[in-house]
Amino acid sequence: MSGKLKVLLAVLLSVLMFGSAVMFVIVVTSPGTAYSPSKVKLDVDLITRKEILTCAYKVYGDDSQNMWVAKTIIKNVGKMPAYDFKISYKLGDLSDWNSGEEYPEIRPGQTVRDYCWPPMDPAKVQAITTKTPVELTMKYSYRGLNQAREDNQKVYLLGRNDFIFTSLPEKDIVTFSDAFDNYRFIAAFITPNEEVTKAFANASAGGLETQTSDDDAYEAFKRAFLSLRNQGVKYIQEPDAFWAGSAAQYVQYPKDTIERRAGTCLDLAIAVSALMEAVGVKSYVALIPGHAIPVVELANGDMYAIESTFLDKEYTLSHFPGVTGPDVTPDECITVAKDTLDRAQEEGTIIFIDPEYWWKQGVMPSW
Repeated sequence: MSGKLKVLLAVLLSVLMFGSAVMFVIVVTSPGTAYSPSKVKLDVDLITRKEILTCAYKVYGDDSQNMWVAKTIIKNVGKMPAYDFKISYKLGDLSDWNSGEEYPEIRPGQTVRDYCWPPMDPAKVQAITTKTPVELTMKYSYRGLNQAREDNQKVYLLGRNDFIFTSLPEKDIVTFSDAFDNYRFIAAFITPNEEVTKAFANASAGGLETQTSDDDAYEAFKRAFLSLRNQGVKYIQEPDAFWAGSAAQYVQYPKDTIERRAGTCLDLAIAVSALMEAVGVKSYVALIPGHAIPVVELANGDMYAIESTFLDKEYTLSHFPGVTGPDVTPDECITVAKDTLDRAQEEGTIIFIDPEYWWKQGVMPSW
């Protein structure tokens, strides 16, 4: 056999081998031949939050936050890829079907995690006053599937005043901060621009230059305390169930506290914080075991707390005789609060809620 013939045969053999390989790839991957939707095997697991805090419902529709309403884990457990996988969600009548995510290919052995952040209808959410079940529906499809598949889970939307301090399972609550895992959402109750709150704050701080004078800002803090007292606001206890171990509490907005003339320690702290923010003074709410205290920060960095439950003079004198004088002055209540927070800081059982920070993160007042 001549050398030229050998070369020619070698070239032909190479072409045949390459062609066979190409045909093999086409046969394996072509939907029109070996691809069969019936051979696609996916494990699709829908996971939802059990309870949604409607006080901060906007956060659940913000995909820059980690407060998803639902997530779906898709595992390809077969040997056939799934092409053009599409998934979308709907939360009862509170949201439309979202546009949905698309995954061009989910390969064998691959796991995909998809999240649901549904924009909710404000009017419908605001109408929810008690814990309400809503059905979340997830549907998905992929190339060749004749009909989209669905899964449903029930989630509960809490009333606008309902608050759960932690969403962690009981077994995962180890530290003080774990028990207050949802603390940031308190910022949604602090409503400085609400009309009743704003008007009350302006009347209280009238004539003071709170943003240019630390002395005036400090005076506004004391005036807010006295204005709530003059309004006739009383301190009321939290339900026994809360401090007996339940992680839930009914929380009032400042408007509620002003108009109802009563509030828990958390309600009063929220109200004072909102009044300060309404007149341009930076505020915080400090959470300690069994208690909440409002705090302000002046331009020079000095911070002051006040025992807001002591605005109820009758309560103070009957339950804490000798702690203050008979007038229960704001200055005395500031001293009491400082001592309380100092002890909590030494014990490491304190959380400062900075509403301005959390508002920037999307935890905005919703009403």
